Amino acid sequence: MYLNNSQKVLNAKQGGLGLPVALFIIVIMSLIAIAVNQLGASSSQSYSQNVLSTRAFYAAESGAQLRAENTLTPTACACSGGADVTYNFTVTGLNQCSAVTNCTSFSANGNTYCTIVSIGRCNNAVAERTVEVRLK
Repeated sequence: MYLNNSQKVLNAKQGGLGLPVALFIIVIMSLIAIAVNQLGASSSQSYSQNVLSTRAFYAAESGAQLRAENTLTPTACACSGGADVTYNFTVTGLNQCSAVTNCTSFSANGNTYCTIVSIGRCNNAVAERTVEVRLK
């Protein structure tokens, strides 16, 4: 048996392409993993802000309905001086939410109209929504 010198020379020229390719793939995969993680965190934050915004809207709507009930109960469209009224909610879904309502009235064509503006806030005004209602 004899040693094949041409095989030795061929093996010496194949100098380790696998290691740089493996490192490149690891770096690319880690960058993709970081991007997916950031996307998940952003999506989670957006979802929680959307929930707070919806809760603030319902707080504003509930405040407007309560103020409308108080405005229409004694006589038609009595705003009682237009002073701000605050409603603090403790029911499930609206806990830590409040609504500040204001009522103004005006007359047009012999009719009296009331405009109720309700500002709903949740979690110390992290989310805030405004609802405006006009009553006759």
